[in-house]
Amino acid sequence: MSHIARELKMLFYLNDHMNRLVKISELSDLLEVTPRQVRRYRDDLEQCEFYISEVRGPNGGYKLVKTLDKSLMIPDNIMLALNVSAKNNVSLVKALNNLPVISTIDNVVGGDNIITDYEMNNLVLLVNAINESKSISFHYLARSGKDFDLEINPYKLSYKNHTYYLYGDHKGLYKCYDVDCISNLSINETFEKKQDLLNIDNDESSYGVKNDGKETTLILEYSIDSILGRIERVFEYKGIVDKDNKTYTVKSNSENELYYPLFQLGTKNIKIKNKEFKTKYVKYLENQLKALNQ
Repeated sequence: MSHIARELKMLFYLNDHMNRLVKISELSDLLEVTPRQVRRYRDDLEQCEFYISEVRGPNGGYKLVKTLDKSLMIPDNIMLALNVSAKNNVSLVKALNNLPVISTIDNVVGGDNIITDYEMNNLVLLVNAINESKSISFHYLARSGKDFDLEINPYKLSYKNHTYYLYGDHKGLYKCYDVDCISNLSINETFEKKQDLLNIDNDESSYGVKNDGKETTLILEYSIDSILGRIERVFEYKGIVDKDNKTYTVKSNSENELYYPLFQLGTKNIKIKNKEFKTKYVKYLENQLKALNQ
């Protein structure tokens, strides 16, 4: 993620948590930088007149002095444009103008915008291929462990449930691909886009994305009180705490939104109470291992 993207992410995160002090360590984990770098980001933001108060001490942290104007609330997926501009060394305006239509993130799902250099290289190539209407070839390692060599006509990128997806035409079928599973990507010849595919909404079922509108519930039991703060942070304070029974319950329409934070937590001092979710989560981890072993 670029320097400016991290500063913007920090700014928006502070704005989303105006009701409390945000610890520097929390911002450090969020942005994957050192606490010293977080302090530098604060200095940069204050030079742009985004003033951030600081309370020192073990219970201290940062708090945005004034709520952002709504016109400044950029959707998380625009972070892709920020990264493309940094990678291609072009202006942000040009990157935004060239960015293909990207689906709005579901209200219940926040994007973490953590993009590896490898994934970023793929995204830059895909943005260019879509804008120039050029077909692409790549090797695809599915989450199930199966792999394919594919050639498709790319149409759209979308970002949901912490994952970038590519939508394209493969032998007349409109399909979805996880960008993180793509390797050996190359751009080929120009193709003519089909108007009917351009108008399709990206509502196909993707890995970990549920379209039936039903919520998935995760119930965690923690053995020591000190771990509760970390549980709440990784789940972005969306759950319900029962301190008497030492449980944390969180719900989502996206299983991925529950899997990713849970993976960050690990299993030390934590147990998954509901068996149905535990079975699905174990299956998810097995698929990840199969993919790694190919």
